[in-house]
Amino acid sequence: AILSRGQSNPGSPATNPFVERVHIIVATMPVLAMAEAATAAAAAAAKGAFGYNRANYMFDSGMRWGRFNTGYSMAMAQTSQYREDIEDLTELTVTKADTYHTVGTICFVLNFQLIMAGRLGVHGPSPPGWLMGLYWTNICTALMFLVTFTWMAMHAGARATAGAAYMRTRSVRLPIPTPKMLDKARVTGNSFEKQRVQDVFRIPFAMPAGQESEVVDEESGKRELISDRRMPKWYHDEVEALRK
Repeated sequence: AILSRGQSNPGSPATNPFVERVHIIVATMPVLAMAEAATAAAAAAAKGAFGYNRANYMFDSGMRWGRFNTGYSMAMAQTSQYREDIEDLTELTVTKADTYHTVGTICFVLNFQLIMAGRLGVHGPSPPGWLMGLYWTNICTALMFLVTFTWMAMHAGARATAGAAYMRTRSVRLPIPTPKMLDKARVTGNSFEKQRVQDVFRIPFAMPAGQESEVVDEESGKRELISDRRMPKWYHDEVEALRK
């Protein structure tokens, strides 16, 4: 009916422009339908890829935070073992020095007994003068060495304790992360918007991620493959950020 109304003279060979437009529209309808279907399929694929990659990114963000905490927990446990080793070695030296100190004190008491109540000539006749000279010389020499011995034993224990305190307060401290390091290890959800387009819309299996690599030249940014594992770009960014 439309075609008949659009024709002014059915027998005329000339064709009405309206009819031509209708024919063109009718002819292009399948093409438009296919294009619409292709667009819808592409949009669905892009949405699915976006959701898939964002879920992976959020999962990796949690793994990044867990990896950071696990690494520092292990480091603190290892450092605690070092601190215990220092304490054990110090206790070994201090205990030995205290034992020497005790032995020196006993020898002091014996020497004082030999000087006073147990000296020669108290409970019997006095020996010759030359023998008493040797006796007192040996007693005084023994006292001199005992004073040095006791002082060195006390100094060894005190020095070992001071050295352990210095090492535990200056050299072997627990590696507690700073707030800046914690902020660097934490990743927010909107940081996914800063990722590369090929990672945001990467189709699984059809577009494999790049192999694991590391930067070998910071000036040129040249990277070198270190394994066959396929890792997204944000993993490489994580490794480079946390190693600084």
